Amino acid sequence: MASKDFPVKFAGETYDLNKFIKDHPGGVNTLEKYRGRSIASVMKIYGHSDGAYHMLSDFKVESAGDSNLTGSVSENGRIITKPEAEWDADEIAFLEELESRLDWSKPLLSQLHKIAPHYQKWVHSPIYRKCRLFSNPLLEYMTFTPWYVVPIFWIPIIIYLGLSQYFDLVQCEDCEDLRLTNLEFVWHIVFGFFLWTFLEYSLHRWVFHYDPGSSVRMIQIHFLIHGMHHKVPFDGLRQVFPPIPACMIVITLLIIVWPIFNHLIIKLTGSLIGYLIYDMIHYYVHHGSPRDGTYFYAMKRYHSNHHFLNHDKAFGISSKLWDYVFKTIVQVKKLNFALRW
Repeated sequence: MASKDFPVKFAGETYDLNKFIKDHPGGVNTLEKYRGRSIASVMKIYGHSDGAYHMLSDFKVESAGDSNLTGSVSENGRIITKPEAEWDADEIAFLEELESRLDWSKPLLSQLHKIAPHYQKWVHSPIYRKCRLFSNPLLEYMTFTPWYVVPIFWIPIIIYLGLSQYFDLVQCEDCEDLRLTNLEFVWHIVFGFFLWTFLEYSLHRWVFHYDPGSSVRMIQIHFLIHGMHHKVPFDGLRQVFPPIPACMIVITLLIIVWPIFNHLIIKLTGSLIGYLIYDMIHYYVHHGSPRDGTYFYAMKRYHSNHHFLNHDKAFGISSKLWDYVFKTIVQVKKLNFALRW
């Protein structure tokens, strides 16, 4: 094999983790010493989920046959383990069967009816592949959003709203009845920012993780807004929110809360600052390499726990605040070494 390859052994098969190694939630350094070696025991020790075994076959590079001691590989390339293994062999076999119903070389959105009764189980079993949603090239292109598009789009809007409100309500000369002090202006900004933290949690928990049941239409909507992110969590072009749909959500929320809050545009400015920070943190905790002891290191491990272990908890991405409030907090396992990505 070429030196850039990263072969590992499992159940008598060889897998190349070269593309995955930097995305591995457990860091690069936990894998380095297993290059060319078996990972069966270490996966067991660190309690990998069924989804981890399910995803492993995406990196399979060769077959060594079925005469191995720890299990075999099915026709679809999914691992079928023997009963003595710690993970659930029946569960892996079922995930494998679900996956075989879809053709990943074709748009997925029109195929979701095939796994509708078991959508929640399927969507929370991640894989390491590229995902196509639409057959129409233009529609498909609109689903890709490079991370830098978000600040390019939102920063000018935030600056415009903030400055226009500041000059209209703080630096104005003929608005005595409406004038705000600098402190009051900052208070509205901070209130809007704090309001966003609640929206971040609420949208993630009660909208993005809404159970669509068996309705194909609701499943398609859910897959578009968030399910896709859980199914292919390593796709860097689908981890920030596209600006146009985000604008539609902003306008909808503005209409709902317009009668409730005063100086709503100033509060909106604070909320948009919070949203921008959230989206950048979300991208960074997926693809960044934070150092041990930093805030982002803790949030990267916390968000990985949400993706791969506790889908129904750990909803906070930029902060754990509301997870504490609503008792969905997760205590991430402490390690006696630092992870590197």
